[in-house]
Amino acid sequence: MARTCTIVIKLGTSSIVHEKTHQPLLSTLSSVVETVVALRRQGHKVVLVSSGAIGVGLKRMDMASRPKSLSGKQALAAIGQGRLIALWDNLFGQLEQPIAQVLLTRGDIADRTRYLNAVNTFKELISMGVVPIVNENDTVSVSEIKFGDNDTLSAITSSMIHADYLFLLTDVDGLYTSNPRKDPLAKQIEVVTSIASIRSQVSTTTLGSNLGTGGMETKLIAAEIATGAGVATIICSSKNPENIFSIIEYHNSQKSAPGTPSESSSGRTSPTVEPSSVSDPATPTLIRPPHTVFTASPLPMRDLKSWTSHTLFPAGSVIVDAGAHSVLSRRESGGRLLAVGVHGVIGAFASGQAVRIVIRRRKEGQTGLEESAARMPSQLETRPTTPTLVAASCMSSSITSLEPLTRSVSISSLVELGSKPSDDVSEADVIEVGRGLANYNSAQILKVKGLNSSYIPQLLGYADSEILTGNSHPELAQAVAERLNVPLVPCTVKKFSNGEINVKISESVRDEDVFILQSGCNDVNDNLMELLILISACKTASARRITAVIPCFPYARMDKKDKSRAPITAKLVANMLVVAGCDHVITMDLHASQIQGFFDIPVDNLWSEPLMLTYIKRQISGWQNGIVVSPDAGGAKRVTAIADKLGVEFALIHRQRDRKHENAPERMELLVGDVKDKVAILVDDMIDTGNTLTLAVNTLHEKGAKAIYVLISHGLLSETNLSLIDQLPIVELVVTNTIPQTKHSALCSKLVTIDISPTIAESIRRTHNGESISLLFQERAETGGLVVV
Repeated sequence: MARTCTIVIKLGTSSIVHEKTHQPLLSTLSSVVETVVALRRQGHKVVLVSSGAIGVGLKRMDMASRPKSLSGKQALAAIGQGRLIALWDNLFGQLEQPIAQVLLTRGDIADRTRYLNAVNTFKELISMGVVPIVNENDTVSVSEIKFGDNDTLSAITSSMIHADYLFLLTDVDGLYTSNPRKDPLAKQIEVVTSIASIRSQVSTTTLGSNLGTGGMETKLIAAEIATGAGVATIICSSKNPENIFSIIEYHNSQKSAPGTPSESSSGRTSPTVEPSSVSDPATPTLIRPPHTVFTASPLPMRDLKSWTSHTLFPAGSVIVDAGAHSVLSRRESGGRLLAVGVHGVIGAFASGQAVRIVIRRRKEGQTGLEESAARMPSQLETRPTTPTLVAASCMSSSITSLEPLTRSVSISSLVELGSKPSDDVSEADVIEVGRGLANYNSAQILKVKGLNSSYIPQLLGYADSEILTGNSHPELAQAVAERLNVPLVPCTVKKFSNGEINVKISESVRDEDVFILQSGCNDVNDNLMELLILISACKTASARRITAVIPCFPYARMDKKDKSRAPITAKLVANMLVVAGCDHVITMDLHASQIQGFFDIPVDNLWSEPLMLTYIKRQISGWQNGIVVSPDAGGAKRVTAIADKLGVEFALIHRQRDRKHENAPERMELLVGDVKDKVAILVDDMIDTGNTLTLAVNTLHEKGAKAIYVLISHGLLSETNLSLIDQLPIVELVVTNTIPQTKHSALCSKLVTIDISPTIAESIRRTHNGESISLLFQERAETGGLVVV
């Protein structure tokens, strides 16, 4: 049986309504509907992107032509959109196919949260067997109406849902060297592998029909976006939509031997679509249907990079040198730009905004950066595949090979060196080579451009932040400090003979922004007391603000009164921190989110989930055929969220005991989900004794799981016989280093540790600068920040 695939079909206005009479082209629409329904009945996932709201509005208002004013176009779009979706619903309803209307604007997809919500909505609609019909929300859009953005919208939609194919149905059957309506010598181009090079061979000056807003130029832009995301893009005629079957069948026959699935350029198995009409399997060759195919990039951009490149409006530009461009053009660079590679900025922008990454154009007689740009035409032409940058000098990158700033160097001289303006540069003087999200605003980048990252703390005021640590997790504290290029404050924490704790801070913290990193692990009570005394000591030493960074919150499991006279110790710990003088708490993966409500001060509960997602996608073979499993009902919300983001199923295990027999052993039953022949990914927030893990793993093994991976946020492992972990039928036990894992790793060969220091360091940096930390929840999984130790 042929493997199912995901297809996006875009239909332009000229294919929906007649150019002069504005009557709906019912024969074309009916053919499209029949094709979509036939694809759905074969199990394929189909999304339809439909233009035509303004055209239908013209017919309803009996107007001869599109109005010139923006408000007039928006009014017609509002009038026509309801009638358009009613027309689609009526046609699909004849074949009992449910549809859904999805109206988007660039503002919707430019906001990361709304973008992800849209992605989840698409996934849910498709899983329900519904055909989403997407259109611009022209009533509130501005630039989209001016320039055929539905072509671009279809490309972005195909990227959002990880489509295999994007079909741009239009009134011509492919891309031609010139307008085939006017030039009888126009030749069709069958295959395009480089959009940059094809632009010089074709004419795209036409703006399409009088009703449409795009033309072939917008289709090239759409193909550029889609192919960069790994989606094969095809331009073909809307008069014969049934050709979609034979087009895909033709390309499958070219890529693979009969009966053998081929690998597409994006690394996925090429889907096979059965033609609507039965063909002779013995036919040696297939007739090529008229169309133009744009081949997908062999190195498609990841979700975040594609989103950054094609959905955000850049607020300014960062000028980089040839060395930085060369490094960033390599996929393994991780897309991180350091201050030393920055020449300047164009425009004013804030931290977190999108920016262009540009290099200067070569001028006659110039060498160096401009000359290097001329020597790299292939990189400049293939802009969609150029790595998108998480721009600016990265406090999350550790530059340890350079000398730190010494006290003999004056700050004033560095500011003069870093912020000295270069020659005035405009957008006309540069070439865009990528896009990114700025970690710093334009004024801050000007101060540190061209300088060693170790200068940043003093130049931008980070020198007034101090990091302290107790005895709970010095390795993590040191890693965080190194990523921030800020030394740990010398601090001595020791015990008197009677067990009392003594703290000595060797540097002044007066008027400083203090961060104390102490995890609730090992000797929990001693570590908690150390933290409280450190907070109190800094408070009495006149620290400006004190933030307790607690990767693993102590007593988090005692968060509710589950039986008579049971204490709510987590609430007590919260009260103690506040009384000691804590102003802010940063923690990770609280056992219960309601613990944040125990505090009267700000609490940031970071998630390890994005790091887990990155690990699954990069390290677990066959995760696409996986199932995410919770060992108890309490973790159902956690696993469903991960399963939704991975696009896989979830399962739930129930733990129970025979109440009739007091000494009966506990057992587990699989309540939800089927794990047979699947990669089971068991997810939980904490492992201590390992009893729950053992029962859950054995249950999954008995149910026929193909492979079992265990991912845990907090690996306490205080009472676990680690040698027994090696004997369990699991591939790996993956934990984060919220708890020290060095000793545990030596005792268990299956134990893998994910480093959370990049996340902790970035949260400290953003907290110190007064920046939002919401990106750490939404995007960390896609920024390449995974470190396995």
